[in-house]
Amino acid sequence: MSALIGTGGVLIGVGIGLVGPLVSARIQARGASEQASATVAAAEHAARSQYRAVMDEQARQARRNVYSGFLEAVRELEQGIRTRPHQETHAAVRALGEALAQVEIEGPDEVQEAALTVRRELSAWQFARAVADRLAQEVAALDNPDPAWSEWQRTTARELSAAISAAEGVIADARSQGAFEEWQQWRLLLVGNSALAPSRGRELRERFSGVTWPSPEFTARFDAALTRVRDAAMAARGGGVLDTASPTLLDALVRSGRVLPEGGAGISGWRPLDEAMQRFRLAARQALHEMPEL
Repeated sequence: MSALIGTGGVLIGVGIGLVGPLVSARIQARGASEQASATVAAAEHAARSQYRAVMDEQARQARRNVYSGFLEAVRELEQGIRTRPHQETHAAVRALGEALAQVEIEGPDEVQEAALTVRRELSAWQFARAVADRLAQEVAALDNPDPAWSEWQRTTARELSAAISAAEGVIADARSQGAFEEWQQWRLLLVGNSALAPSRGRELRERFSGVTWPSPEFTARFDAALTRVRDAAMAARGGGVLDTASPTLLDALVRSGRVLPEGGAGISGWRPLDEAMQRFRLAARQALHEMPEL
């Protein structure tokens, strides 16, 4: 019996001796498995992050290309408005429409709205350029009367041409007198059948705005020059010598100091377009900076 007990003790001792290495081996195996899993997970995360980064950059580059294409189309049409007749800008208008469609697809809304504003301002500028060209052609024709014109029409054309030349000189002098921007505020009162701006209104404007007007003598000369153009233009239009309405003619004179020549050489830009372009660029940069992850 004692021998069996001794043998049993030996076996128990051996068993206990084996349990320790087995447990240790299992713990080591579990640790290795967990480390392997962590390594695989880290590799998968790195791969996903790299893939996402590549896709983000591709999406950002695609959006950047769309925005750049729109800006290029705008520049092309802007150059056409500056340098080419209205009839020769159809291709640039079509290209801008296609570029705008890409912006509408790409988004976001803020950039799309800014792009639509740019197109509206370009259209307005293009229309203004067409009106300016037509007006310049009509004014140039005053010195080359139609053979079918009557003597009265010829006289009317000469008077309008002389009135325009005189007004150009007075407006050039007005620019050197200061407060010319304030004078422009009154131009709508000098067209059509409106009377000249009353002196009382000028006095109030000077009092509250702090603007010092030129001398009454020069102001009277300025007003008289525009009034002469207004009356001559109304007579010329009524007699079939001029198609453009007198407000348009006077507006061109007061804004530019002269009737713009054919070819648009006097058109330097369109301020609302510049402001719209700035808004588009800011919106585009913001959209590229805040590009959401895929």
